[in-house]
Amino acid sequence: MSIVDVKQLTVGAKLAEEVYTSLGGLLFTKGTALYEKELELLDVFMIDQVEIEDTEPEWPEPAEQQVAATAPIAANQSQSEKPAFQDTFDKATTSLRKLLQHVEGGSNIPVMDVREVISPLLEQFSEQPRVLLSLRGFSKADSYSYEHAVAVGMISYMIAKWMKIPEREWMQIALAGTLLDIGKTKIDRRILQKPGKLTDEEFEEIKRHTVYGYQLIRASHGLSEGVALAALQHHEREDGSGYPLGLSGAKLHLYSKITAVADVYHAMCSDRVYQKAKSPYVVAEQLMQDSFGKLDPQVVHTFIKGVTQFAVGTVVELSDGKLGKIVFTDSKHPTRPMIESGGTILNLVESRQLSIVKVIEN
Repeated sequence: MSIVDVKQLTVGAKLAEEVYTSLGGLLFTKGTALYEKELELLDVFMIDQVEIEDTEPEWPEPAEQQVAATAPIAANQSQSEKPAFQDTFDKATTSLRKLLQHVEGGSNIPVMDVREVISPLLEQFSEQPRVLLSLRGFSKADSYSYEHAVAVGMISYMIAKWMKIPEREWMQIALAGTLLDIGKTKIDRRILQKPGKLTDEEFEEIKRHTVYGYQLIRASHGLSEGVALAALQHHEREDGSGYPLGLSGAKLHLYSKITAVADVYHAMCSDRVYQKAKSPYVVAEQLMQDSFGKLDPQVVHTFIKGVTQFAVGTVVELSDGKLGKIVFTDSKHPTRPMIESGGTILNLVESRQLSIVKVIEN
């Protein structure tokens, strides 16, 4: 390999080592072929020299072929990942629905059965965490509550991993997310499924699902106190403005802080009766705002950093209607990446009037 000045690079040369920005963010991986777009990014980030492989460069294809070959990289990955993950996700949702219906009928929580349902999904999800940017594609309106339980469980699991919580707790945190709303099995379905506005009395009954859930989990074997407290406290907020007890941050269990972020993220990314799904990036920015008083800032920042680190190559729609591809995510501004659109690099940190309104699901 050779160290070469960027201005003297031959188009098509391949990197022999990874290239990082001055802030430590990964710009290009080893083996990346350097064409016009890559050379432009090296200039943008003021990188003067790179190490390249001592091989004959690959000459670029015609422009039309480059678009076809490079633009769908993320799409092809998603296509190979999504059907397999969708199948596992659907199976988990169907199985969980049956298990929770037994609880609704008066049975105890079948903890080991729930573990068996979510374990394959957690294993697969750990290998494909980029699906966090396209969870909307796995949702169906008629089974939202069960899909929400499965999704919150696996998101909570990933947050636990990213926060470097001891591995022995990961499954308990996943169960905490999955069983977060188990108390709703004790609430009249006519209230849960009411299409119009709830009365004050009905809303107070809905809020009691946190207490019902705590009681159900405490009565079950194989679930820790943290799982029970997550069910009780996941609607509490750092500033004491939540329910059912109005507790503030210092009094909230870590599991409740983690599951609260997972709960809000999936809910806002999903189509619901009274709310259309929002872009994961719009939701992430809302979470950042909520980290000032509502949600635990460490949990929020860890989650957003984790969910955006896989975004390079993802095709998105911007608020001005243009399509583009994420080419770089700055760890200091994870919700405002750099976008390649129409041959131009847009830095959303500088272009504050623009936002990512949709992640294109392929």
